[in-house]
Parts: sequence; C-alpha cells; structure tokens
Amino acid sequence: MTNEEKILEMLASIQTDMNGMKADMNGMKADMNGMKADINGIQTDMNGMKADMNGMKADMNGMKTDIGELKADVSNLKTEAIKTNLRIENEIIPKLKVLAEGHAMLSETLAPKSKVDELQSDVELLKIVVKNLNSEVQQLKKAQ
Repeated sequence: MTNEEKILEMLASIQTDMNGMKADMNGMKADMNGMKADINGIQTDMNGMKADMNGMKADMNGMKTDIGELKADVSNLKTEAIKTNLRIENEIIPKLKVLAEGHAMLSETLAPKSKVDELQSDVELLKIVVKNLNSEVQQLKKAQ
C-alpha cells in the first residue's frame, strides 16, 4: 500500500468518523430540542404555578382582612354584651325588685277574690233590701 492509499484510507476513515460524529451531533441536537421543549413545558407549568400562588396569596390576604374584621366585630359584641350585662345589673334588676316588692305589697293589701265575690253578693242583696224598704216607705207615705 502506498502512502497515497494510506492517506486516502485514513481520509475515508476520518470521513466515516466525521459522518458518525455528524449523526451523533444531529441526535444530540434532537435531544437538545426535546430537552428545550421539556424545559419550556416546565417553565409554562412553573408560570401557571406562580399564577396560582399569586391567586392563593391574594385569597389569603382577603381572608386575613376578613379575619381582622371578624375580630373587630367580636370585640364590639363583647363590649356590647358587657354594657348590656351592666345595664341589666344596675338598672333592670333593681327596677324588677321594686316592682316585685310593690306586687307583694298589693297582694297583701288587696282582698282575695273570694272576699270580693262575697262582698259583691252582699251589695246586690243590700240593693234588693233597700229597694224593698224604699217601696214600703212609699206605700206608708201614700197611706198617710
């Protein structure tokens, strides 16, 4: 084999190696393009997750505001309950006691219903008697 043939053989081998390397490079490019697509998909997913997180943050801030308002409302209710309890204790209960004492006093001084009914019957009887006596007086006056 001559030097020229050896060189041509080496060039052919190098050419084959270069073609193999080109094929490998093309495969690597395809793999890289696939990876880029995957990365783009991941980035899209991450952007979606970021948007979701921002939405959740906004919701949480809204909930914090609502909780703050609820706390203020509860505090106001507690204050009103304390005021109501104080009013009941200082105004209403003493008035109820006075009312109960007045009722007890009236119950003691008023005649029982049975006594009132008895007196009513007596008054009706007295009316009849007075009417009869009045009639007799009139008859006696006519007789004179």
